[in-house]
Amino acid sequence: MTTRPPIRFGTDGVRGPVGEWPLNSAGAQRIGQALGTWAGDNSRVVIGWDTRQSSPIFAKALADGVQQSGAHALFAGILPTAGVSTAVLAEDCQAGAMITASHNPWTDNGIKVVGGDGKKLTDIQRFEGFLDAPKTDGAGQCHELQRPAASWENALPEVDLSGLTILLDCANGAAFDLAPKALEMRGANVIRRGCEPSGKNINLDVGALHPPSPEWVRQQGCDFAICLDGDADRVLIVDPDHGLLDGDSFLWVLSRQTSGPLIGTIMSNGGLEQALNGRLLRSKVGDRHVAELMKRHQAQVGAEPSGHILFADGMPTGDGLFAALRLLAAAPTDATGRPDLSSACQGWTRWKQSHRNLRFTGPRRPLDNLRQVQAAQASGSRVVIRYSGTEPLLRIMVEGLGSGESAPHAWVDRIAKEFEQL
Repeated sequence: MTTRPPIRFGTDGVRGPVGEWPLNSAGAQRIGQALGTWAGDNSRVVIGWDTRQSSPIFAKALADGVQQSGAHALFAGILPTAGVSTAVLAEDCQAGAMITASHNPWTDNGIKVVGGDGKKLTDIQRFEGFLDAPKTDGAGQCHELQRPAASWENALPEVDLSGLTILLDCANGAAFDLAPKALEMRGANVIRRGCEPSGKNINLDVGALHPPSPEWVRQQGCDFAICLDGDADRVLIVDPDHGLLDGDSFLWVLSRQTSGPLIGTIMSNGGLEQALNGRLLRSKVGDRHVAELMKRHQAQVGAEPSGHILFADGMPTGDGLFAALRLLAAAPTDATGRPDLSSACQGWTRWKQSHRNLRFTGPRRPLDNLRQVQAAQASGSRVVIRYSGTEPLLRIMVEGLGSGESAPHAWVDRIAKEFEQL
């Protein structure tokens, strides 16, 4: 009998290739058993999913496990991740699970877990203990939620979008139907991109990972583009005049609407840190870590450059459309009354950054003694080198003001080459 390895949660649940343990029906069932055991007998667990071909299959297996633990499963269907969080609160449930691999391709899937407060787990080690020894002799039930998206829709900011033509790119993911309707209800004319999921095209050349060019947005006659990822918890905005607005741009615009600290990550741009003049605090990568630092310092806003934007008065987990609407409300307007995103982003200078993701096989290699990292730091560059918490990737970022052989991209090339020779 083959012994399966233990299931371990990363920075954002469990994620990986479909069909490989624990991203198969047996693994999803085990996670469901653990989730129900953790939540308690007769507890209720909301289950939502994205548009991947495998997601409904995993939803059924996860629900089977929840019921075997003695808890009850509530099917919410295709929802943004934040929709699961708001449904947990609205339905007075004890836990929730979102089946998604977020920005990964359709061949991957994953499971995110939230507690009774709708927020992501903080005590991951305790939850992992239930993964090793879940209850399996219960007899829970399974039901479908009525209007599962209502709480998410009601939590979105009311912003008047009348007269605006917005390109909305939903990455063929979880918000493909809900997000366009939400913008149209606020008066916008919506041009859809990435809103025709097939089960195999989620994040494929669309969405926050593949935003359209400013020129393309202009050619479509749009004022700007809002780009979400597969589970709609990330957002990037493309302005025809300014270009791409990432999480750092959001922090800058929103900094004028709040006082006190703002939470970024170790990936936040040094130019933003300089412009915020001591207000920027850095967390580890991962919106869970951003949320923890926000709570510790009573910050109102936190963001990752990748587009996870969190609000102390927002939804329990980050939501891309919520963040976009808050940004539009905060931006100054031009002579015609439209949000002037280009003007809103002025006031700071972005330092040069270079990024590289290296896929590797085998065990993780030690990084402490990489000579090129030490040399880059000695030259005045800022270096972040780390392993992904969800994929077999080494992520390299170098930031600085150097040029030529000391330019960020040159240091990234040398660091990558040294790592590959380990």
